[in-house]
Amino acid sequence: MKNTVTGCVDGSPSTRSVCEYAEWAADIFGAPLALLHVIEKDNNPAVSDLSGTLGIDSQQLLTEELVEVEGKRNRLLMAQGKVILEGCARLLQQQGSQDVMLLQKHGAPDEILAELSDIRLMVLGRKGSEHQVGSHLENVIRLQKKPLLVVPEKFSTPSRVMFAYDGSEESRKNLERLTVSPLLKGLPCHIVMVNGKEGELRNAQQILRNAGIETSCVHLTGQSVGDALIHYGIENAIDLIVMGAYGHSRLKQFILGSHTSEILRKTQQPLLILR
Repeated sequence: MKNTVTGCVDGSPSTRSVCEYAEWAADIFGAPLALLHVIEKDNNPAVSDLSGTLGIDSQQLLTEELVEVEGKRNRLLMAQGKVILEGCARLLQQQGSQDVMLLQKHGAPDEILAELSDIRLMVLGRKGSEHQVGSHLENVIRLQKKPLLVVPEKFSTPSRVMFAYDGSEESRKNLERLTVSPLLKGLPCHIVMVNGKEGELRNAQQILRNAGIETSCVHLTGQSVGDALIHYGIENAIDLIVMGAYGHSRLKQFILGSHTSEILRKTQQPLLILR
């Protein structure tokens, strides 16, 4: 798994897009490509504590049957996951990617994905088979230590990038990381700041210009940072938004920044979240 681009697939409408964005990123990075399917823990297992409810004989018989049912369920989910992975592998092979690692794990998705600390980039769908954008995806982002690319249901090769800049030290570090990343090489980059200091925005623009990156910078005002960024993205045909995971907060190591959460909920564009 080391230094791989890993796409998380679950059979949802975003699955094909996840595969295609992961392939796009792996090709640019020259990195191995992996697809991961997670069998989620059932929060309501079939087997439960029946002591005090049934007689000893009936309790034992029912528990054995429930264990069998739960085992069958897990086997079916594993088989379903393998079908999803194999279908994704065929899709990518048809598009020219021959060496695709297929992985299947069992457990809580956010915990499993947080364990994958040695990957280059993680790609997730905005809309999963069971979960909409919300706490489930935010938990993954909060726990993951590497960049994440959250994608919509349809793939489009990125051609215009918007970097959401807030003037913080963390935001400046993320901007400097972009100057050495092959992912955005050759793409025009719009640096957009909402309700910040224009002087800091000009400094950010100079960082990218010094690296030879075509850059324009825009200072916006508005009560909603998320709405301002999304509106700008639509007007300027932005097809990849880049931002940090956290906003200004004393508890930023524990919670997801409010602006990031707002963008996750509202935008339909791919969102690259830097950590």
